Amino acid sequence: MAAPTGGSVVACELEHPATFDATAQWARRTNRSWLKVPFNTASGCVTAEDYALVIRPDTRVATIIHTSPVTGMVQDVTGIAQAIRSISPECYIIVDGIQHAPHGALDVAAYGADGYVISLYKIFCRFNNGYAWVSPRLSTVAHDRLSGKSDDAWELGSRDPSALAGADEMVKYLEWLGGHFTDSSSRRERIVAAGQAMHEHEQAMVARLIEGTKSLAGLRSLPGVRLIGEGDSPSREGVVSFAVEGIDAKQVVAYMGERGIRVHARSDDVFSGNILRPLGLTSVTRISLAHYNAPSEIDECLLVLGTMLAES
Repeated sequence: MAAPTGGSVVACELEHPATFDATAQWARRTNRSWLKVPFNTASGCVTAEDYALVIRPDTRVATIIHTSPVTGMVQDVTGIAQAIRSISPECYIIVDGIQHAPHGALDVAAYGADGYVISLYKIFCRFNNGYAWVSPRLSTVAHDRLSGKSDDAWELGSRDPSALAGADEMVKYLEWLGGHFTDSSSRRERIVAAGQAMHEHEQAMVARLIEGTKSLAGLRSLPGVRLIGEGDSPSREGVVSFAVEGIDAKQVVAYMGERGIRVHARSDDVFSGNILRPLGLTSVTRISLAHYNAPSEIDECLLVLGTMLAES
């Protein structure tokens, strides 16, 4: 609403409906063109070059997903933002960082975006509590606020103390964790170190899950399994999704759940359909990893999967 009239709104087909559907709705409400950036179905990523083919000089708003919760791939947000600005310098750029936040360090000021959104339940806190960073330019656009408040005020009421308590403990935990990987007394440097250590550990767990061990076949080698995205991609971040030929993902989830392995199904529905349809799939099973997962858990997961496939 703060941008000049007309023009276009751009989203990527890799995005969560929180932004993908919102861009469609607001393009329609403001009589703007809604343009979609396709993603690479082989890599599970979208690139700056992909955005450059769709962005126009009159693009008013563009959204980017930092890490896909379906393909598990992280995008080059800085590169994409630069590509957008090279064509439409005044475009408002909003980044969905929800899936990326628990898997590594954030540096919102370096991305070149106007907004960066996270949801605390993804980073070891409670549900229904979200936060956003906004650029100085976006902070003062016309928005709902109480009369008499400053132009950059966004809060309409009191914060939830219990949610803040959880966020405070999460920050303290990350600082404590980072203290195992740096001697610095700086809170920022400790948190950055925690993010780097988390990322490195998760990369090792992901590699074990995909490649397997000497005694266990990894996802890449299991019969009838289609891995989403390239197996050795450096862009993969904490999530591995796969489809099993002839078996619906909900069946996989139920089988593994009965044996103590918690995984999730993503189906061609309102949440994941825009991603699964280009992949030609109706459902995938998603394994989500975090820094607290251990190699023994990966091995148990592969063992259960192998047993299921042998029985099918």
